[in-house]
Amino acid sequence: MPVPKDAFAFTDAMADVLRLRTSPDETIAMSYLYLNKYLRFHRTSKATDSLDPYTLALATLSLSSKSTESPRRLSSIILPAHALLHPATPNNPQSTPPLKIPSQEYDILRATLVQAELLLLRVLGFELRIPSPLDYIARYLERATEDVQRAGDNFDGWGREEKEEYGVWGGGVMEGRTGRGCREMAIRACKNYQVATLFPVRAVALGVVHVVLDQKGLHMGGEVSEWMKDVGSGKVDFEDFEELVELLRKFS
Repeated sequence: MPVPKDAFAFTDAMADVLRLRTSPDETIAMSYLYLNKYLRFHRTSKATDSLDPYTLALATLSLSSKSTESPRRLSSIILPAHALLHPATPNNPQSTPPLKIPSQEYDILRATLVQAELLLLRVLGFELRIPSPLDYIARYLERATEDVQRAGDNFDGWGREEKEEYGVWGGGVMEGRTGRGCREMAIRACKNYQVATLFPVRAVALGVVHVVLDQKGLHMGGEVSEWMKDVGSGKVDFEDFEELVELLRKFS
């Protein structure tokens, strides 16, 4: 069984194990935002950091699954997490017995996770639904490509049967390759402490769209500042945008 190298790899693996079908990207992005807000709190205060990285990762994932309407039972989180962190080795396959319910060890782990969630909630000010770059990316990508979208067929107006017959996806621009690329970069942005804690989410979203389009060889045309004002509706600071673009380019 593969063993996660760090808490971020652990979070990614757990998100797959939990099969977050309806909103996996939103859930994991929110989890990373919670994690970085917790880290910022402890870096800027004198409070003692009482959570180990893996307990923190589980708490952020559990709370984010609730805030994105994909809740999971604690047992559904704790059992696979224990197996992921304590795999049997080839030389000693019985080195770590599987976690059982009921058991004292499970009760301790469950109580620890509940306390971690309460601590995280206090750090978040009990505000679970915080802004995310994913809230804005679809809107910005639609604006950036609307001239091309309008020139072709109005696929959004097609019925389900017609879409199925001709193999047309039904999720808008975010279901295309460019949209998926934007989602992936946005999640990496939420994982990055500097990006997640120092920049407004609108600026992050606009920077993601710009960098992904550029990486795909799609030039914006005209001045970048004008493109930014047009697509971002003038709500993103140009200096934030420039700095973010430089940071996001390093993700690829």
